[in-house]
Amino acid sequence: MYSQQALQRSIDRMLTEANTRIAVGKNEEASRSYHKAAQFAEQMIELLEDAEAQRSMSIRAAEYKQRARKLRSNGKMDTARIKPVTDHEADEVAYSDEEADALEQQILLLIDDSPGRIDWDTIGGLTVLKEELRFHYGLAMAKIPQGVEIEGWNNVMFYGPPGTGKTLLACAIANKLTATFFNVKASQIVSKWVGESGRLISTLYRVARKFTRDGRPSIIFIDEFDALCKSRSSDGHLYHQQMLATILSEIDGFAQKNRRDLVMTIGATNRPWDLDAAVLSRFERRILIDLPSIEARADIFRIHLENKGIPVDPNSISYPILAENTERLTGREIARLCKEVTSCMLAEMNPDIPKLVDAGLKQIQNYEVKLRPLKLADFSDALEQLVPDTSEHEATYYKKWGSDVKKER
Repeated sequence: MYSQQALQRSIDRMLTEANTRIAVGKNEEASRSYHKAAQFAEQMIELLEDAEAQRSMSIRAAEYKQRARKLRSNGKMDTARIKPVTDHEADEVAYSDEEADALEQQILLLIDDSPGRIDWDTIGGLTVLKEELRFHYGLAMAKIPQGVEIEGWNNVMFYGPPGTGKTLLACAIANKLTATFFNVKASQIVSKWVGESGRLISTLYRVARKFTRDGRPSIIFIDEFDALCKSRSSDGHLYHQQMLATILSEIDGFAQKNRRDLVMTIGATNRPWDLDAAVLSRFERRILIDLPSIEARADIFRIHLENKGIPVDPNSISYPILAENTERLTGREIARLCKEVTSCMLAEMNPDIPKLVDAGLKQIQNYEVKLRPLKLADFSDALEQLVPDTSEHEATYYKKWGSDVKKER
């Protein structure tokens, strides 16, 4: 399910696109834009809780459909009333290709609003790295003296074991820069059809550039980057070569004269050694997001217990002791451990919940969940059964790879 903000952006973009197409006489294509705006509006209705807001959005959806029908039937309509909800610039290209139209809708729905909930304090540990990221991304956005050329980090690759906070770091950066955040998994833009992946990638960067016109950056976060850009020696298919050529071209950047490139790419991978060498060279910084230190693990426990309002017994719970007993656990594994222990406590304190569910929705909705402070003993069974997802060999191999890559440069 898409967020209200993502759907609203999509509606606004479709209205702007319709204006552009009508202005150049592309009425059939403008009709499709209004039809898409109506579809997004209908999806928005399902998310709205206020009855008046639902009614207003229903009227808008009906109006967009009417505009689409008029354009299809006679190619004419009163354009004086046609205005986008937000003030987008007109697109530099009026697209007549229906397939390209569909690709853009697919990319618009990759815009993610969740970074607004992620702050630096949401991420345990990584203190030095957070400061480094704040400095370099701040430098990339700061005003540069006339006649001086300073290149910031437009392309950064996060690598390391799964669950160490790569996505959270990208979200925190987007939040602090108020950036438009495109949250992309490689599987969403890899297609079995020859040429389609390249078109999706080009559309992704083109749409991202459109959202920088108000001076805000766009951050394209691509997870599972190794699935998108495997080494050419390991995959010789034509579609793979075309996709690599496209991603190389787009990552190289696009900056108009006297204007900075505000599209930033952050890649994330658990298998950096599988990446194509040419693609890897486009990333100015490759940063190992390692397993959390003992201090970071203590901090992560605190984030997933106290910061979430789960009561703890201060005379029993010792975060340093929990951290000592969770060596090689990632932040994600610690979060899972806290969830499991909390769930056991809730089951103990609320044994009547299953019966209340059977009694009907109203019964369970009127029930208030009971809690008790967690003690160190609550973690005993879970800690005994712990098997870290990352082995010592794997943890060492990430560091070795990073060291070897630096020597090759």
